[in-house]
Amino acid sequence: MATQTSLLKFTGKLGNVIGYRVGKQYYLRSMPEAVRQSARSKVSSRHFGKASKLGATVRHALHGLLHVKQEMTLINRLNKSLLHVLRQDDLHRQKRFIPRYFRDLERFCFTPHADLSHVLPVEAAAMRHADGSIGVTVPAIRQHLCNPRATHVGFRAVAVCLERGFATAKAAASDMVMLKADEPSAAFSLTVPADGNTVTCVILEVTCWQVEHGHPYLLANRKFMAAQIIAVLQPEAAVVVREEPVPYGTQRQPRVQPPVVPGLVIHHPQRE
Repeated sequence: MATQTSLLKFTGKLGNVIGYRVGKQYYLRSMPEAVRQSARSKVSSRHFGKASKLGATVRHALHGLLHVKQEMTLINRLNKSLLHVLRQDDLHRQKRFIPRYFRDLERFCFTPHADLSHVLPVEAAAMRHADGSIGVTVPAIRQHLCNPRATHVGFRAVAVCLERGFATAKAAASDMVMLKADEPSAAFSLTVPADGNTVTCVILEVTCWQVEHGHPYLLANRKFMAAQIIAVLQPEAAVVVREEPVPYGTQRQPRVQPPVVPGLVIHHPQRE
């Protein structure tokens, strides 16, 4: 491992040399002549590729919407969580993202220094409205857990909609609610526009502000800032049931449902 000391530093492949960055330092290493992978390592690399691709999609959708700074550890932590979601699929030989397993992303925190419980003493809830928008309800707060220098505490909800196929994602944010830090607050709600036919990750962000001469200034103390996924809402696409036509004058027979037998497990063949 060699250190780059020139004025022009690079990352990536250059001939048979690879440049990479660790923290603020740039290094060099030579390319291996041959890469040997077992069957399991090839499968693991494909799974990691799917997870990292979706992780990059989510991070790009959130770019500019969160006040908390996206640190270098976010990439690995998010990819690891998405890899866990992908590996929950036990129906397909080639692992796929299944919507119901995205609930494992709940309580994922975008800041490693403080989670939501350190800055919010109550439990917020999220629900989907009839028009597809997301409503986040925050109960009444007796005392805020905020920066001692803060005059106000800011609350904002962000919805990340993972579109069908999980190749693209869109994100939107609600208006910010600013509450006085030294006064108790009543319950309030935040509304985020979203698509009702997508898997939606709902993020609640809490930040501290100092208002001087009518202008708010963000206090960037990482111990008093948090952005966390509080809920993952499933799509509410309507299911259309087609009834078979019945000849005129014939009475429709009710459908007979199979009895529920406790402990009965029906094994389906694997499908691609």
